[in-house]
Amino acid sequence: MASHDPYASLQRLHELILQERAAARGLDMSALNAVVREKEELIQALHEQGSLDAYADDELAGLAERVREENRRNAYLFWTGLNLVRDTMAFFEKQVPPPGYGAAGLMTQTRPGGRLLSGRI
Repeated sequence: MASHDPYASLQRLHELILQERAAARGLDMSALNAVVREKEELIQALHEQGSLDAYADDELAGLAERVREENRRNAYLFWTGLNLVRDTMAFFEKQVPPPGYGAAGLMTQTRPGGRLLSGRI
């Protein structure tokens, strides 16, 4: 996307950020990947345009602030989702397996993790 109007570019970026959140909440990975690709291209185009200081007006500044806030909300959504996955993985990895005995009748060393994460369930 090679728009030379910074307001239109920021408006599209705002729309993409909202679409990104909706795709993430809906666990729609194909839509999320497509939105992320377009968002990266748009950010690169904005970066190549240079500073937006030459266009300093209240409307553009307000839109830039909304983009910043919505992006922070998405970052927080992804951060909390990642922490939830980490906490869940840690919980299942800490499960202590029952003692096991080998063919000689001696206790065998088992490692935590259970069958759930090993794929044996």
